[in-house]
Amino acid sequence: MKSFAVVALVVLGLAVALPRMKRQAFFLPDGVELIVGPINTNFNCEGLRYGYYADVDNNCQIFHVCHPVTHADGNQETMHYSFFCGNQTVFNQLTLTCAFPEDAVPCQNARDFYYVNDNIGIEDALFLRDEDVARAQQVIQGKK
Repeated sequence: MKSFAVVALVVLGLAVALPRMKRQAFFLPDGVELIVGPINTNFNCEGLRYGYYADVDNNCQIFHVCHPVTHADGNQETMHYSFFCGNQTVFNQLTLTCAFPEDAVPCQNARDFYYVNDNIGIEDALFLRDEDVARAQQVIQGKK
């Protein structure tokens, strides 16, 4: 019994001493709060396919890349990377780029355009269809 306790303590000590890798999600440059303000870290990639996603909780000033991967052993996980748009720009969920707010889909409507990611990786698919652009134009004009 004593040897089990000693082994358990050694294993625990090693686990604490080993370096840990920080998640890539919300791993943003120092000082980003000066541009974006306080950061809400609620966004996660759970249930999302590969793509670029506006973070509505951060006024679309931050966006995320969700990348599901299957490892050689069959385990699956979704890699999550976070980025922020430059000063005075927001992530436009229609074009998957940072843009001035007046040229972008309003942040509160960004989730309605998450489907744009569905065409990523499909060789003969158009990035945007005329219907997508018309739909976004209505929303953008509605906010002006």
